[in-house]
Amino acid sequence: MEFEIKGNAYRIAKLSVFDQFKVSRKLLPVLSGMLSDFQAIKALAEKKDSASIMERVLPKIAQSLSDLSDEDANAVIFPCLAVAARKHMKGWVPVMQGDQLAFDDMDMVDMLQIVGRVVGDSLGNFLRELPTTPTPEEAVEG
Repeated sequence: MEFEIKGNAYRIAKLSVFDQFKVSRKLLPVLSGMLSDFQAIKALAEKKDSASIMERVLPKIAQSLSDLSDEDANAVIFPCLAVAARKHMKGWVPVMQGDQLAFDDMDMVDMLQIVGRVVGDSLGNFLRELPTTPTPEEAVEG
């Protein structure tokens, strides 16, 4: 998948199934607190209203991510950035060089947008299967 951020072209690959599993384990607690928002997000996505999605979701995700330990945050961020490359001159340069960003002009928002794209692309099918309403068994228990 290719996309653009601030005039720079990026390309991402899918996470390996092992990295998908590791990232999803770290993100599930973050996402579970947002289940009630998934219906609204889905409706906005169908309208292709990405600005509204970001306004609604980004603050909640940012708060949830800030609650993660450094180790857990790195377990999400590093694998996602490892599958990203940026167009530079006539080629593609990996965004991560070891544990460092390869481009000095990238900021936190750029980084989180890339991570979000990788998560959406790699875990999208899994995330679509998450329930948006309680199952009948959960409703009876509640």
